[in-house]
Amino acid sequence: MSSQHQHGVGIEHPYSHQIMIGSLVFFFLTWGLDTFYIQLFVELRNSVPLLLRILLFLMTVIISFLMMKKSESLIFSTQNEPKSLVSGGIYGFIRHPLYLSIPVLYLAFVLLSFSILSILSILVIFYFFNRMVVFEENELIKILGDEYLQYMSNVPRWIPRLKR
Repeated sequence: MSSQHQHGVGIEHPYSHQIMIGSLVFFFLTWGLDTFYIQLFVELRNSVPLLLRILLFLMTVIISFLMMKKSESLIFSTQNEPKSLVSGGIYGFIRHPLYLSIPVLYLAFVLLSFSILSILSILVIFYFFNRMVVFEENELIKILGDEYLQYMSNVPRWIPRLKR
């Protein structure tokens, strides 16, 4: 049930695709219900000008897609050796920018609608993403050993350090 990356190293979590699709469905179901039906904290939403919410949304979407593009171009580059650790570029700041880009994209929709329930759904999604990443990191430790342990000690999993 597990699959290997085409390029790069490591094994994906056996349920990574289900987690990704489930997070998409769960988030947008929660977001849609709160934004258009339940409408918790609608006063807060209405107190922030629509133009500002749209600008926040667009900036966050751009950040998310840049993270996706930068991480995918490094991981799936044909120039990478099949069994080498990718630690340059965005991977020098955080270990899982591709996975992080997805909750950041969801955050864009939260900023557009100020859906409080959606913030809770992002936290639930992030819990499952973190479990998925821990599994994959354990596999990378088995494959790369000390090289990956050193990388883990230098580069944070999710939140970049202000000083390198």
